[in-house]
Amino acid sequence: MRAAASRADVVDARHLPAEVFTGARYRLSRLQEPERDEILRCLTEPGTTMGQAARQLGMSRATLYRKTARYGIDVPGRTHRS
Repeated sequence: MRAAASRADVVDARHLPAEVFTGARYRLSRLQEPERDEILRCLTEPGTTMGQAARQLGMSRATLYRKTARYGIDVPGRTHRS
């Protein structure tokens, strides 16, 4: 009989690879991949807003919205502006 699952067994967005959240229409360059990954790392932190993520990344919120669109980033639970 298996013991009850511990809190460590929980998998959330931070544990998934970046490719799960992106719908990039082209192959990213070696410079774009780490940028995309860092944007995803910030956005998948629980409770982090776009404004907080932008400040943490050292960019404006508008730039962050443009980059998420460019990289096809779609983090579940986040709403996007139209």
